[in-house]
Amino acid sequence: MSYKISDAVAMRMIQIFQEAVIFGIDGADLMRQVRLVQDPADSESVTLDPEYVKAVEEMHNKYTAEAVEKKNSKDNFFS
Repeated sequence: MSYKISDAVAMRMIQIFQEAVIFGIDGADLMRQVRLVQDPADSESVTLDPEYVKAVEEMHNKYTAEAVEKKNSKDNFFS
């Protein structure tokens, strides 16, 4: 059986490309981490595993906190 990807999967792939460019992260590593499940709303599609989505959100929160911390330390350095 073949499957199509949901919009959420397509958007995550675009997001991975953006993260790779912005953060200098290996996009292939991020792609290997993606976890998919059969879409409960469409048996012919796969979508992101809810646990994976949670992990990505936690990773983004960490990146954001680190960026704010670096910005604040830079601002303090030049003050």
